[in-house]
Amino acid sequence: MITTICLNPAIDRTVTVGALVPGHVNRISASRTDVGGKGVNVAVVCSRLGLKAQVIGCAGIEGYDKLRAKMAKERVALSFHTVEGAIRINTKVEALDGSGVTELNEPGPTLTAEDLDVFFDLAIEKTRHSEYVVVTGSLPPGCPKETYRRLIETLSPVPCILDVSGETLTEGVKAKPFLIKPNHHELAATLGIELHTLEDVRSAAQHYIDLGVKHVVVSLGKDGAMYAGKEGAFYVPEIPVQVRSTVGAGDALVGGLLYGLVRHGTMREALRAGTAAGTASVMTEGTQLIVPEDFERLLTQVQIQEL
Repeated sequence: MITTICLNPAIDRTVTVGALVPGHVNRISASRTDVGGKGVNVAVVCSRLGLKAQVIGCAGIEGYDKLRAKMAKERVALSFHTVEGAIRINTKVEALDGSGVTELNEPGPTLTAEDLDVFFDLAIEKTRHSEYVVVTGSLPPGCPKETYRRLIETLSPVPCILDVSGETLTEGVKAKPFLIKPNHHELAATLGIELHTLEDVRSAAQHYIDLGVKHVVVSLGKDGAMYAGKEGAFYVPEIPVQVRSTVGAGDALVGGLLYGLVRHGTMREALRAGTAAGTASVMTEGTQLIVPEDFERLLTQVQIQEL
């Protein structure tokens, strides 16, 4: 069983414009709405790849029926503590001129200390038989920055994968998670440094290994991905595909990593599967995540290079 944590699920609305011009009327050429949140996305990818998955967390009562219906459709078990308020709406604006994706993310309902206590009890109960736990996504209002550190410590010895950035990452690594997966922008911003080469990225990853993290996977966007940790260091260049949307690609990468770990037990194969899943994700519109047939085809195209 794979368990993912989602303290702040979202309804993702993705809209497409020719070019985003601040302060002016922007005409939308296409739009779609998907139930998401990073923990939800990872669980969906795992399920589509044939792994048994569940997602647990906290959510606003308004909109919870949409989350429940989505998880039932994806064959993902669901256990949430519901609170007053609405599941947040995140708007992602994709510009066709190549300028990237602009995200407008709502904060979500505020959690009290009592809400967190209820969730921690739920997490202890639901993760007893988990092979891995994925701790990811933004913290909703009311959550101290050390929330994920406390959670990883509480769930020990279950291996935890931490996919966050900034202060949440800095705090979370104090619990020495099994694996972290920042992208290169998050890694650079969190450490306050510039990363220009693979060696720069590897040195930055080594910082976290020295702090007790066993494995570090860094997503490099269009430049591929890199692994550093107890099994050495590997680099995977990008697989050329038609990119339709990069939204959710990092979550798909984590789902692929889990597939490789569960099926093969090595970080080399985890990185191979993670790269294939992340690449499959960018081939879909909005936050549709992956098509399993694309994943299987891409697996054979991944090239792993020793560093």
